[in-house]
Amino acid sequence: MNSTLASMQHQGLIFNAKAQSEQTGSCPLTYTPTGFSELDALLQGGWPDAGVISVFSQPAIGEFRLLQALLSAQQSGLIILINPPAEPCAHWLAQLQIASERVVILRPKSDSEALWAAEQCARSSSCALIWLWQEGLSFTQVRRFNLACQQSQAVLVLLSYSTQPCSLPVQLSVHILPSDSGLTVRLLRQQGRFASGEVHLRRTQLWPFLHYSDLHQAFKGGDNEPLQHVEVG
Repeated sequence: MNSTLASMQHQGLIFNAKAQSEQTGSCPLTYTPTGFSELDALLQGGWPDAGVISVFSQPAIGEFRLLQALLSAQQSGLIILINPPAEPCAHWLAQLQIASERVVILRPKSDSEALWAAEQCARSSSCALIWLWQEGLSFTQVRRFNLACQQSQAVLVLLSYSTQPCSLPVQLSVHILPSDSGLTVRLLRQQGRFASGEVHLRRTQLWPFLHYSDLHQAFKGGDNEPLQHVEVG
């Protein structure tokens, strides 16, 4: 192998089917269902139970709803949130049966400190799930995250609110896009196969209570039609 190919392979730019087969053969991949059958089919099982997941999204469009199953699946270990845009809702955590003392929020003073904290948490067997809000990650840093997660079997979710997704050597990469009727999830990369495709999830699938709101609105006859009053007796 010449130096150029060796450099590209070191950066994770070349897919090595033989190496991937040997790796998955010795340690079969397991997945956590997302809660949406269409998305599970696209991801061939759901969210990976170990490794690095890259999520590109606009802020506050439903990205946490899509990742909710991954969060609730963590029955033990610490859940680390690094530089979250807002404090997590205690009521939401209680609904997911996650004790608040298991959730640790870190707000490092610099990007380098945030990256260092994420890698140390990923290496620790005490941490089950790490969410990192960070932009502009390098191939080298993501590869270090991958190695750390392989050692501890932890899940590291990289959340980026960048409008332009980039290619990173992660276990799984998705792009969440808003639409008039819900969300579109586009598969950008999945380790072990040439992945592509997207699924659309309706708003009532994501938030079932909206279905009952729509039914109630239909029962009323719409905003512009008054309710009919019928005198009885």
